[in-house]
Amino acid sequence: MTPIAVNDCFGWLHTPVDARRSNVAVLVCPGLLGDELVAYCALRVLADELARTGYWTVRLEYPGTGDSCDQALARSDGHWPAWQDSIDTIADWLKSVSGAGKLVICSMRAGALLTTLVASRRDDIVGLLLFEPTVSGRSYVRELTLDAELHGGRVLPSGGGIEVGEFRFGGNTLAEIASTDLRKTCPRAGQKVAVFTRAETRLVDECLDRWRHAGLEVTKGNWSDDLNSLVGHPTFDAVQLPSFRDVVGWVTAAFPLATGSPVSERCPPALPAEVTLRPGDCIETTLRFGPGRRLFGIVCNPEAGPSRDIVIIVNGGRDPRYGASRQGAEFARRLGRCGFSSLRADFAGLGDSLGPPGKENIISHAFADRTSDIRAMVDALEKLGFRRFTVQGICSGAYHAFHGALADRRISALMLVNQPLFTLPRRPDEITYLDHRGQTPLFYLRKIASPQSWRTLLDGRVDIGRTLHSLWVRGLRFARLGTRQIGRALGLIRKQSFAQSALSDLCARGVKTLFLFSPAKEDLEMFRREFTLEPDALTHYRGAEIRIVPRMDHALISSESREDAAAEMICFLGQLRR
Repeated sequence: MTPIAVNDCFGWLHTPVDARRSNVAVLVCPGLLGDELVAYCALRVLADELARTGYWTVRLEYPGTGDSCDQALARSDGHWPAWQDSIDTIADWLKSVSGAGKLVICSMRAGALLTTLVASRRDDIVGLLLFEPTVSGRSYVRELTLDAELHGGRVLPSGGGIEVGEFRFGGNTLAEIASTDLRKTCPRAGQKVAVFTRAETRLVDECLDRWRHAGLEVTKGNWSDDLNSLVGHPTFDAVQLPSFRDVVGWVTAAFPLATGSPVSERCPPALPAEVTLRPGDCIETTLRFGPGRRLFGIVCNPEAGPSRDIVIIVNGGRDPRYGASRQGAEFARRLGRCGFSSLRADFAGLGDSLGPPGKENIISHAFADRTSDIRAMVDALEKLGFRRFTVQGICSGAYHAFHGALADRRISALMLVNQPLFTLPRRPDEITYLDHRGQTPLFYLRKIASPQSWRTLLDGRVDIGRTLHSLWVRGLRFARLGTRQIGRALGLIRKQSFAQSALSDLCARGVKTLFLFSPAKEDLEMFRREFTLEPDALTHYRGAEIRIVPRMDHALISSESREDAAAEMICFLGQLRR
């Protein structure tokens, strides 16, 4: 696969092995927000499988999403038309590169609203492949509004704009989304459509019936367990990605490469191995590195040129390098505008970095050992001329940054956001206790008294054994840490814990460490038990400091959270530079 940038939109081109031109190509368009994050790796595998079968395939990131730039949003009248324009532009580009005369568009959730609008007015789109399509734009706007209200903590007035994740949708954009309904937006007659959904729904059935009556060839695909990682997966476990056997089978049956317009024998144009993006006041270039160049990242430099020092931004959880609410990309570009270079990169088995040979189609465990990946990042940046390295991470990314600094003496500073723990439990499966660390006993008592909770349990939608095990591990860990804390306070335990000795070692090496926490009790729990939260908690750790940021949330979802966290970290970097 090759990174591409078309009209400031980032994406990936997946080329057939023999690089022949083909008569049909495939464009993959993601969903939005969490739908995009969860399905990211799975759609990468789908594109790989389609290319392996012989179809030129592109994965698109809309303007203002992922690693794409934002300028198209300003040039257009809002997100909705800008996103449709980006689909049109990349579709034309894909046809020119592949030599294909026809296109199949694959999309997911809200992406189906966009791609169906485009397909209804283009005569070169012969098929639609839809996963869990959002049928009603009005229902989707209600979903977005509810999400915004839950994160904002207040009811929003109707008719106005909303902020949700990385998006600030104005009233006009919301009205455009709400006016889109797949039951009324029909692709052109003769197009072939395959829809894969987890469950029978009235809206989808109504939509497909109307499309059949309009002359479309509609197939209702079988949603097997193989496809589940498109829409969700366990928080921490390694996850096998779909094989897409039935999906690719439908494409090959519906659009065999041997039919249609003749295949040109002319060689396709050569594409650059790396690409450049210009998001405004900074310049971004793609970087492949590590063993076999299997790891991927994006270097963001100030427009005036690279700084001597650089910030390495690592994955939080299993999100791609740009992060939840796009905080990784936003932070990198803000750093560039403040004169700091950065690398936002994917760990092996996440985003667009491949896992070890034989495990390319597995999303790796969120707390797998990442020290070799961080060392590979530093190695690659040293070759580019950088000499001072700061590592920044959120949640599990903060954990990996901390351990990466312990393993690599070239790292001189750390910025750790809501670090959840310093050591892993003895058994890898015990890490699931983090799923329940924010819940009180009263929460579970209420669950026991709730009829809906019992229905969910009896339907098999809850793994009760896993939940009880997580609670048991949480209780043991809580008791163990509490006992150690009391023992130290009474002078009965003089030996430092791992967290204390590790931070002492980092400080002795001159590593500067900034701990940032939200005010949430569960985010502060582990740090409080290791170091307390008193103003002088880190007095004995020269070069380490803790700041509690009042408006910050755990994953930097809200714009205020991202703004305040970035301001604290840039202030910290400024102090280091001085």
